[in-house]
Amino acid sequence: MQIAFVHATARGAVDDTLRTVTDMLRARGHRLAGVLPVPCTDPDRHACDMDLIDLASGACLPIAQRLGRGSTGCRLDGAAIEMAAMAVAGGLATAPADLLILNRFGKQEATGHGFHPVIVTALERGMPVLLGVNDLNRPAFEIFADGLATELPDAPFAVCDWLLPLLRRRAA
Repeated sequence: MQIAFVHATARGAVDDTLRTVTDMLRARGHRLAGVLPVPCTDPDRHACDMDLIDLASGACLPIAQRLGRGSTGCRLDGAAIEMAAMAVAGGLATAPADLLILNRFGKQEATGHGFHPVIVTALERGMPVLLGVNDLNRPAFEIFADGLATELPDAPFAVCDWLLPLLRRRAA
């Protein structure tokens, strides 16, 4: 099983690292699947609103409920995450990819939902998987990975050092 995760405590740090890794791998011609967050810059939306970008298709996948700027509740829309996961799964079924990148093993995945089945499918196909994992969901991720995941430093070049040999073997 070729699964690795990046853990960082600073808000947004993992996202920045994964974006840089994505850019570095695309520059080398690798085909990527998965999602990364798109920061919300619309002044009519709350700063915590989030969309995901599908790395294979480029589609924007909204995953936040529109609760208004003054709301304080959780904005995550579980149904929207399920739809985003289905979009990524559909892409994996129709277009080959070298690597699955997901910004978070989050609350949905910790309960076996969201991108959990997509991760399993990628691993069953021998596709390397790279995830972001936060402190809250790390115990669930460690149970899921059963000691087989590699923790990588929050540094793009170190992540690529782990990935590139795996990607070369997949291409061969």
